[in-house]
Amino acid sequence: MLVKLLSGKSFFAQIILGILFIFLFFIKITPLTFDWQYITGILFFLLSVGVSLLFLQNSLLIKTQSFAVFYFLIWMLCFAEISLDFKLSASLFMCTLIFWRLIVSEQSPENTKFLFDVGILLSISGFFFPPSFLLFGFLLFLFIYMRSVNLKGFILFLIGITLPLILGAQLLYLIGQIEWLYSYQSSFCLDFWDFPIWGLIPVGILIILGWLDHLAQSATQDINKRQKYFLSFLYFINWLVILFLFAGKNAQTMAFLGLPLAIFFTRFTQYQKSETLKGIILWVFLATMAGFYFWDNLLEIYADLLGNVTF
Repeated sequence: MLVKLLSGKSFFAQIILGILFIFLFFIKITPLTFDWQYITGILFFLLSVGVSLLFLQNSLLIKTQSFAVFYFLIWMLCFAEISLDFKLSASLFMCTLIFWRLIVSEQSPENTKFLFDVGILLSISGFFFPPSFLLFGFLLFLFIYMRSVNLKGFILFLIGITLPLILGAQLLYLIGQIEWLYSYQSSFCLDFWDFPIWGLIPVGILIILGWLDHLAQSATQDINKRQKYFLSFLYFINWLVILFLFAGKNAQTMAFLGLPLAIFFTRFTQYQKSETLKGIILWVFLATMAGFYFWDNLLEIYADLLGNVTF
């Protein structure tokens, strides 16, 4: 039933998913306040979600958009509390734009203007969440991989990444927020992630199976799609390393993985010949994320039941 609903060409399933997402999102972040940081964080998060959905709707990597919307919205809902931190939320938005810009640039790698754009976006992202500067490793590999980046393009990238930092530092100085700059000194101190992710093991298994399937079928794929899948994989791995080193106890930073994961799972699902297997993949993902989402509630219910037991 779920496969049939999501496989249809109608936008009905996507509209229903979007309505449910908005409803559950605002339930998750209640009580609402009118603090400017709170409102800004929510706006950046919703912009990230909106831009990501536009990308998934228009990307040639996606054949069945409803699958991608299903995977993406469920993942983002589970980590929606990232919106309560406006710095992380702003960084998420900028990184979403970086990902889209890089995928689009593959269609015209000779255009070096995108390097300036990426430099600006990375600089703004790092201004809010300094560890995101480590995406430079992914970008460096990308530039070498494309083999079309000349000195002019590299200079444009450096200008793009430097200009917002200078302007941002000047702005903080003018408004008397110098302590924000001082906080950067500790931003790159290792803080290994320390939150329970064992509940996401089934999702990890699906990722591995999806990439094994991708490698097995890569010879039959269009070369441009294969390159974009590869770039998505590198982006995912780079963020996985960043989160492992600096996420600490903030599980909500897993939202940074939402867009590439939606691409992986959609590719894995849409090319399965068996409708039964498609359904199993969808339901395993849904059940895993639902368990992760409601885990704290289940623990509270269990504690209440245990507290009422007398011997």
